[in-house]
Amino acid sequence: MHSFQHNARTKIDHHLQKLISQSNDLPYSPLFLAARYSLLSPGKRLRPMLVLAVCESFGIDQDHALIPACALEMIHTYSLIHDDLPCMDDDDLRRGKPTLHKVYPEWHALLTGDFLLTYAFEILSTAPYLNADQKLALVNSLAKHAGAHGMIGGQMIDLLSEGEAIDWKVLEQMHLGKTSGLIIAALEFGGIISGASSDALESLHKAGSAIGIAFQLIDDVLDYTGSQETLGKTIGSDRERSKATAVSLLGLEETRVKAEALLQMAKANLMTLPHSMPLLGMLFNQMIHRES
Repeated sequence: MHSFQHNARTKIDHHLQKLISQSNDLPYSPLFLAARYSLLSPGKRLRPMLVLAVCESFGIDQDHALIPACALEMIHTYSLIHDDLPCMDDDDLRRGKPTLHKVYPEWHALLTGDFLLTYAFEILSTAPYLNADQKLALVNSLAKHAGAHGMIGGQMIDLLSEGEAIDWKVLEQMHLGKTSGLIIAALEFGGIISGASSDALESLHKAGSAIGIAFQLIDDVLDYTGSQETLGKTIGSDRERSKATAVSLLGLEETRVKAEALLQMAKANLMTLPHSMPLLGMLFNQMIHRES
């Protein structure tokens, strides 16, 4: 497992470096500098790693998945840049470094996020090794799970709910979009690249929904129990902004119990797949049993 993660992270980081190359001779070169600042900051690379893990389990060469995996990381990074802006969560720290709008003007950070969003679809459309139907399916999956019925919709619920009393059903819907969205897309990406059946893709989707919510529940727990040094981001900002979290609704212990139940649900869905998924199972465990 350690060998897989090390090799996958090395490949992902190498490709991200290549995709956002230094362009000092262009009049808009500061756009690429800002993109590299956020995109190449040390991160979990969780979503691209999930893509590669699915492909590895299906016996597909990781090289076939690297460009789609990087596209997902670009979408994730754009969402963090925009999420941190003063008009959103107004956070000053991300991955142990100042957020992008603290290093560059706010408009610069906004455009950098826009660039990563649009560039992700460009590289998907020209990804090697894949046929036209696979590329179309990847574009469709990413647009859906990053859009109004996925990540953006979840963020909309988050901001609309500030200072409001919401129940678990609304909070679950928020997490299903804002956090599960790209995790579902990552698992679907792996399935699409591997030529998985519609039944297998459905199982991957269900696994992604469950593990994505569980992942966010642990984030909510760590916002209460972790430290800024360990997490690399501001602690307690949701509480300061009167945002509902799993912990504020359920309490610490019940949130942990629910996260564990969702982990088991996700792993049960993996058991219905035609191939054994030990890498995904181990990654799922790490997503929930973590300290950062």
